[in-house]
Amino acid sequence: MSKHTETPLEIDEMSNRRENMLINQLSNAISKSGIVQIGTSRHEAKQDRYNDLSNAGQKADSHNVNMTIGITSYASLHKFQTNAGKFGRWCFGNENLNNLNQIKPEHITKFLREICECEYAKNTAQSYASSLEKMAVMLDNVCPTSTPRAETWHAAIAEMRPEINDLPAKDTETRAYADPRGMIDAMDSPQMQMIASLQLDHGLRISDATKIDTANIDGTTLTIYNSKGGQDLKVELTPEEVSKINALADSDGLLHVKQDDYSGALRDACELSGQTWTGSHGLRHNYAQERMATLTSQGMDYNTALRTVSEEMGHHRIDITLTYLR
Repeated sequence: MSKHTETPLEIDEMSNRRENMLINQLSNAISKSGIVQIGTSRHEAKQDRYNDLSNAGQKADSHNVNMTIGITSYASLHKFQTNAGKFGRWCFGNENLNNLNQIKPEHITKFLREICECEYAKNTAQSYASSLEKMAVMLDNVCPTSTPRAETWHAAIAEMRPEINDLPAKDTETRAYADPRGMIDAMDSPQMQMIASLQLDHGLRISDATKIDTANIDGTTLTIYNSKGGQDLKVELTPEEVSKINALADSDGLLHVKQDDYSGALRDACELSGQTWTGSHGLRHNYAQERMATLTSQGMDYNTALRTVSEEMGHHRIDITLTYLR
């Protein structure tokens, strides 16, 4: 089996003028914010920040401390500049922004979703998330807003944590499971089994599969509203699946579970079935591979089948779908 390799993040080209504008804005923000504190003891900085937060009556956990202390080493500064620069180029190139102050929480969510969709290694995605937390503090220091970015950006990042945590470790082999049905059968909860089946049989993302509303089912067509990138997806269910979802939904017609709870249940089932855990996203890999095999066996040419699977999975780039077929 092939080793895992992420698909490069797609960033539109910019003119030299816009590239220089971004570089100057980042450099000025880093300089004026005071976040660069090279030569300062990181341990002492953390202790001082812990005391400051405690004395102010604010939550002084490790996340808040690490997010708000300065950058104390050249290695950390280089990583921050690299990650913030890439995010900035994505915002300026793909989202057509002209100023770092125009960045909104939805840009954070969209960027991290694309990182996850490209299947970057978990530690790489976590590094981007940490840099964005630090970038929020930096911009708050330079140009405060009525609601601090440290709050709004953090909320957007927290929303993406389950998908980041579901990413493969570096050099993970293909994520498709050898016996996905056996893994689902090993789950105790019928609700969890249904969600896993939706991922396996229809290629749903974890964020979509764990928030099913029966009001969005018309006949046998389930509409997933505001999926990745704000797009709406149409999923054709079987009558049996519709009946199961209706039976498992709560009194409000919702089949909702916490993503972390679902991932934990699936991980336990994976262990019980004697398989290697590759995250819930591994079921989407199974779907892509089985769907491609079905379409081509029915006489559809490879390129048409690839486009069909890409559209069904909500991908906007064929090369991302190819990652699932390795």
